[in-house]
Amino acid sequence: MIKYKIDRKIYGMVLNLRLKKHMDPDTNGKLSADRHTKFILAPSARFHLSHDLILNDNCLAHNGRSTIVRMDPNATLMTTGVFSFYYGADIILFPGATLELGKSFINSDCRIRCHKHIKIGDNCAISHDVTIMDSDADAIKDENRSERVLIGNNVWIGTRVTILKGGTIGDGAVIAAGAVVTRDVPPQALAAGIPARIIKTDVHWH
Repeated sequence: MIKYKIDRKIYGMVLNLRLKKHMDPDTNGKLSADRHTKFILAPSARFHLSHDLILNDNCLAHNGRSTIVRMDPNATLMTTGVFSFYYGADIILFPGATLELGKSFINSDCRIRCHKHIKIGDNCAISHDVTIMDSDADAIKDENRSERVLIGNNVWIGTRVTILKGGTIGDGAVIAAGAVVTRDVPPQALAAGIPARIIKTDVHWH
């Protein structure tokens, strides 16, 4: 494990040099990743890191589960706090999309599909196998539209939750495991089910 941590640190230094052309000039944060993190970046893709972005995190050894980051032309990935993706993340930013990340983490095997704008606030705990999409991906009668997804601060999202386009999840909300979010969830509400419905209000979690 010690050897892996040293390898990760050295690779992170090399990675930041290699991706320097994609970093905004006023970037203060750094990328942290291991050799199993794959980048597919268009020349105009940009990182704006006010704080560190940690990829393939909590991988205590080479477990064969990689993180993939694809950023299409003019896509932007920005941090407003230290953000951590655990191992197995699959992240795609389509042309012109913005992914905005606060001081939070997402556990292993998440899927992010950002066509327009996805924002995750501070102090969020997001569990395994979560999918976040701001588009239908496929058009039905030419009506496919992207609508931004906003996740507030101090939000707890359970395992295997799916969050679809246009949803705003308020501060302090809890999304139960397996829920499919298709509409707004008010602050400090507990939502569950397919599609997710509000089953309790005035919830508090730590």
